[in-house]
Amino acid sequence: MTEPFDCATYIAQAAAALGMPLAPQDKADVIAAFAVLAKVAGPVMAFPLPEDLIAAAVFVPGQENRR
Repeated sequence: MTEPFDCATYIAQAAAALGMPLAPQDKADVIAAFAVLAKVAGPVMAFPLPEDLIAAAVFVPGQENRR
C-alpha cells in the first residue's frame, strides 16, 4: 500500500529543489491548490494504459509541416 501524498512536504521540497522562494503568507494557499491538483490527478494516473502504446507526436512551434 502506498503512503498518502503529503502536499506540504512536497511543496517545501520542490520549492527548495527549484530554488524558488515561497512567501510564508502564500504557503497555505499553494498547499491547498496543489492538494486539489493532486486529487484530480489521481484518477488520471490510475487509468490503465497498454504497454504497447505509441506516444503522439510533439508539437514544436516553428517546425510545422508546410504543405
